[in-house]
Amino acid sequence: ERGLVDPVVRRDTLIRAEAERLLRNPPAGPVIAAGSTGSIPATAELLKAIASLPNGALVLPGLDRDLDPRAWAAIGDTGAASIGHPQFGLKQLLGHLGIERDNVAPLGDVEPPLAYRARLAAEALRPAETTDAWTTLRHDWIEPRALEASLAGVAYLVAHNEREEALAIAVAIREALETPEATVALVTPDRTLARRVATELGRWGLAIDDSAPVRLDLSREGVFARLLAEAVAEPAEPARLLALLKHPFAAFGLDPQDCRRGARILELAVFRGRRGHGGIRRLVASLAEARAETETAGARVPFGRKRLRADEWGLAARLAASIEAILGPLDNVARAGGTIAAADAARLTLAALAAAATGRGGESTGLFDGPGGDALATLLTGIVEEERLLIAPAEWPSLLATLMSGAALSRPPGADRRVHIWGTLEARLQSADLIILGGLDEKVWPAESRTDPWLSRAMRGEIGLPPPERRLGQAAHDFAVAFASPRVMLTRAEKRGGAPTVASRWLQRLFALAGEDAERHVRTRGSVYVELARDLDRAAGEPTPLPRPSPKPPVDRRPRTLSITEIEKLVRDPYEIYARHVLGLEPLDPLGMVPDYALKGTLVHDAIGRFGETFAGPYDAAALDRLLALGTEALATIADFPDTHALWRFRFEAMARWIVEWESRRDGGIAERHAEIRGRLELPAPAGPFTLRGRADRIDLRRDGRVEILDFKTGTPPSARQVLLGFAPQLALEAAMVRAGAFGEAFAGKSIARLFWVALNAVERGQPIKSAVEEGYTADGVADVALDRLVALIAAFDDPGRGYASRARPMFETRYESPYDHLARVREWALVQSEEELAWFGPPRP
Repeated sequence: ERGLVDPVVRRDTLIRAEAERLLRNPPAGPVIAAGSTGSIPATAELLKAIASLPNGALVLPGLDRDLDPRAWAAIGDTGAASIGHPQFGLKQLLGHLGIERDNVAPLGDVEPPLAYRARLAAEALRPAETTDAWTTLRHDWIEPRALEASLAGVAYLVAHNEREEALAIAVAIREALETPEATVALVTPDRTLARRVATELGRWGLAIDDSAPVRLDLSREGVFARLLAEAVAEPAEPARLLALLKHPFAAFGLDPQDCRRGARILELAVFRGRRGHGGIRRLVASLAEARAETETAGARVPFGRKRLRADEWGLAARLAASIEAILGPLDNVARAGGTIAAADAARLTLAALAAAATGRGGESTGLFDGPGGDALATLLTGIVEEERLLIAPAEWPSLLATLMSGAALSRPPGADRRVHIWGTLEARLQSADLIILGGLDEKVWPAESRTDPWLSRAMRGEIGLPPPERRLGQAAHDFAVAFASPRVMLTRAEKRGGAPTVASRWLQRLFALAGEDAERHVRTRGSVYVELARDLDRAAGEPTPLPRPSPKPPVDRRPRTLSITEIEKLVRDPYEIYARHVLGLEPLDPLGMVPDYALKGTLVHDAIGRFGETFAGPYDAAALDRLLALGTEALATIADFPDTHALWRFRFEAMARWIVEWESRRDGGIAERHAEIRGRLELPAPAGPFTLRGRADRIDLRRDGRVEILDFKTGTPPSARQVLLGFAPQLALEAAMVRAGAFGEAFAGKSIARLFWVALNAVERGQPIKSAVEEGYTADGVADVALDRLVALIAAFDDPGRGYASRARPMFETRYESPYDHLARVREWALVQSEEELAWFGPPRP
């Protein structure tokens, strides 16, 4: 429709046109084509044209003139094995040229050791149906000890994982450079391995010359552009916007350091702990709401937000206004829906990038100053000129990233010209004193041969496409040629990405032919570098297992008041109490805070608690309407997540109906209901009075004068046995506080009739009431046990020799991990340390 062709068609057309030009007007001077195997049909035609010129010549890389006729004939088969042979492409080319292998003349002589190694590689990779020749091969060497001579300059390096492989390669390169003027080249198709090696060489200040160009999408400029597009397209994902604001190119009209400081303030004020912020166009409003909420007395706000000063709120407000102004035009287009012209998206993105990279006073952060900036501007300008492409707004980040991945940047100067990283194509006609063939694992080198789900082998042949194994043959040819270098190192990793690997089929064949002794010898040479790599980061001396942390701060620094829920943490994980109350460390809420079960419990508790505090009438239809209204109000905070909001609202309605019906049945026996009631109980302790704080979901005074204590649970409640043993002491301690008058004199001395949970998640199954009293005990008896144990626990931690051990009693706890586990380095000691015994923790008293 547009009168344009595919780039591959253009390439083939130009190659064929060049072949016709040479034949039409043969040049007077020599024309030499070197290093090509003619795998592309158009290229084969060009090579044929050059070969027919009076002064034309072809230099064929690695043609095996010594392979026996039987094996050479087998390469012509159409089977997958023969197609994957390293000589398949060259044999196809010779057939296209109409000449025999014997008509090709060698260029110079090869010294015996390298000639032996080339023959070893050729024999190891011979067609599978002719490998019976291996049995007589050792008797056919030209001179004694030829096998040993062929492997004299070969080392085989087997690392445990890809990181160790990269470091061992870097060590080998560093050693080789001790020889003046020595050159080293890493040849690998694995770009991840190449980047790892380049990074490891930075230990010694070596910058490597990498033949692969830098992709624009992986450059700093490309990452900045991608983050900006994603921040607008995904407004509910604050990590994108924060990454953009913290990027070195970001300024947004401020000094770059103020921009990053403002980003951290926005993170604490708006994005931490909030379930939705309304996107970029409501950023200023969301910040104002967060400030008002923070300044409201008694409001529950995230810990980090409480510490913000007035000047910090002001800086965040200036940044938020600048973000809205700069990203707003692109955001409006993204929110409009339908389709937009890619040219419009590119034009708005280019303008937003320029403004985002401009600081106070119009000073630029340098986004468009370097090669990456030039390439980015050229790419976006080119898209602006393409007016006919329409896309959905959500597709723009992916389209931009794809286009940037095809744009390459030249590498900056300054690399060491003695150290190179080559791809297999670049390595064909170049040499170095040491060639390292890295990543010799199946699915890496050679890459996995994938069968096309849409085209069978027969269909590929009918339309002129090569079989999938054709690339394997080219890769095998590159390996065989590189292996015949004077000094070569073969490397692989036993695991990649944590999964076991299989050695490359070429290595398996090579050592199957050479024998176990030969493999052992070359592997010994390579193991030296593996051991050196391990020694680089190995601590001096024998490692000492990390003990379980059990800090022992002075008694006067230890907390003198804890909440009821914190007592459970003191039992299970005292280190959390130490980190929170002694070190003063508060965990930050999750970024963006996608609704989870913990949030569900908080919102449901808020709604039920407010209902209990404010409603005093009979439990009828009006009560249900009031409870549903409070639930709707509480769940409005997750309205930005419509699927979750709809599901939770539906489930809350079922909970509300059950609660109202259940309460109506209890009306005859309950005299008073007290919801969300707070209490404090002061206990004597060796280091001074200790205060236990708590807030009870519900304390009901029965008409017979006794008390019922209940707690609403949206998750699975603990068992009565856990309550008795002290692992979940909440309800038992509430009962002890009730009897002591901590929740008011009206309850002082009252007997506890019942302790139970209302498991709201079990409402639909009809079994929501779960008793917290173990069989054989009374509620008063459980309260006595819990109070005695608490007094002993407080006394234990008033002892200066008692430490706050990490995960002292984690048994039965599978619901969550402590936010301080990383600080306590749990994963480092948990497998080698046995559980401590705490003196206060004993069997329950009946």
